[in-house]
Amino acid sequence: MKRLLVLLVLLAAGVVAAALAIPTNAATVNGSAISQQSLNSDVRAIAGSVEYQCYLNAEEYLSSSGSSTLPPVDGAGASLNPGHPTATSAFVASYLDTEIGHRLLLQVAARRGVAVTQAQLAQARVSLSEQITSVMEEVAQTGSTALTCGVSGAPLTGPEVLATMPSWFVDNQVQFIATASALEEDLAGVGTGEADLQRYYAAHRSEFDTVCLSAAAYPSQEAAEAGFAAVAFGTPFSQVASQASQSGALGCQILADFATGLGTSIATLEPLAVGQVSTPIETSSGWILVSPTQRTGTPYRQASQSVASAVQRAGAAATQRVLTAAERRSSVEVNPQYGIWVSGVATVFTPLVPQPADVLNTAANEPGGTTASTGPTSG
Repeated sequence: MKRLLVLLVLLAAGVVAAALAIPTNAATVNGSAISQQSLNSDVRAIAGSVEYQCYLNAEEYLSSSGSSTLPPVDGAGASLNPGHPTATSAFVASYLDTEIGHRLLLQVAARRGVAVTQAQLAQARVSLSEQITSVMEEVAQTGSTALTCGVSGAPLTGPEVLATMPSWFVDNQVQFIATASALEEDLAGVGTGEADLQRYYAAHRSEFDTVCLSAAAYPSQEAAEAGFAAVAFGTPFSQVASQASQSGALGCQILADFATGLGTSIATLEPLAVGQVSTPIETSSGWILVSPTQRTGTPYRQASQSVASAVQRAGAAATQRVLTAAERRSSVEVNPQYGIWVSGVATVFTPLVPQPADVLNTAANEPGGTTASTGPTSG
């Protein structure tokens, strides 16, 4: 099963001859149709937003550790359908693969009676915007100028990107995020209601304390372990931190959110009292030691979103297992012009031998071929 909460990771998809061919469905999932019309609408929306394409490329770049980005949306030749550019068939398999995964998740949620409230939809909308902003800021730090699409090199923000997309498109993504999050809460064994989350908070109250952390950064695990040993032998952390490669305050935040941001287990941070020092924590840029300088309890009304996020993380693995099992036993049919569904790996592959009518521009697909259209194409 593909990553589900990082939305539309491979969604810069193109459709060849989508609007003209029959049958009218691009795929069916357990009898539920993904129509060519909905596929065309999504593609048209993505093709019309350079900013959204930039976000998708940035997400793919980060998820592949910088090894790949998505191909351009537009294909060779001209479209017969106004407002619908042609696009290479290599996109459509990835798009349908993601769409099929989304449809399966929605079906699993429906079978389990999982529904979402308006409050959950509102939070999902915020989460989507924050996710885009986070991705664009992170990719900007890699120095990849090809993925810096903002004005004057400033990273794009979630609101800027989403403003370029139709409201119905954004609404669909918000609905999916809210449902996926609620399913994770359900499969965590906690439940999706407010009372369920309050019970979880009461049982894990200290994990949602608000803490202020100071940190010492080191270039290697050995150096961080030496710093930790120095503290264990009685050297004040402030003195140890002053000898680190970098040191300073990390600010104040709910403890569970700190753990997520640092990429460490809550069990690493939760036992720390003010003045105590953590064991070495690995980060993307090295190793750090952290120490609380202040720690206070957080009322549920202030910690509610952090509680929901913690429950969702707790249910993520179970959700992955359920969806993987659903993929293997589901009935999935894909229109051959869009790709081939391989049930053994639950993946849509690009057609190996496309029909002649589905080829955008034969000459453009040959080594050294021209990108000019040599005849009518389908979009």
